[in-house]
Amino acid sequence: MPMSSHEAAAALSDIAHTQHRAAILRGYEQGAPHFILWGLIWVVGYSLTDARPAMAGLAWLVLDGLGISGSFLLGRAAAANVPSANPHYGRRFATLCITMFAFIVATYFIMQPNSAAQFGAFPALLMAAIYTVIGTWRGARWAVCGIVLGVCTVVGFALFKSHFMLWMAAAGGAVLLLTGLWLRRA
Repeated sequence: MPMSSHEAAAALSDIAHTQHRAAILRGYEQGAPHFILWGLIWVVGYSLTDARPAMAGLAWLVLDGLGISGSFLLGRAAAANVPSANPHYGRRFATLCITMFAFIVATYFIMQPNSAAQFGAFPALLMAAIYTVIGTWRGARWAVCGIVLGVCTVVGFALFKSHFMLWMAAAGGAVLLLTGLWLRRA
């Protein structure tokens, strides 16, 4: 018995929904290691910034370099393991990281924050905004991470300014690490 046009439309809708869900899950799988990597970098970076404020610039320069390199390698590995993956994923992610780093440095140069908490809050808020926006395309878990990270940053800035760097090491690092684990379980 032939399929009716209504049944065919429903089947095509189911296929489109399945493809969309598979793309979101693939994005979660590819994003998870990056969240874990950067969560660890945040724990170390913000902790070092609190313990050795005079060395914060150098520490973050080294950690950001390691993070960008690690993200590039993770992206290349993801592309190699998924036949349909974009082979330029690692390079695009590294370019995104370098662009964000340059944006943060330029903003610091122009705006000249006058407290360590302001220096520490800006990149966290930028990442919170980026994760939230990415969530509109890549899946709600990215957006949840962005919102929680943004709220944690504002709460820490408002309530724990004298211990903000430790707050961000614990709260910000935890948000990224837990998001990475959450994405892996999707």
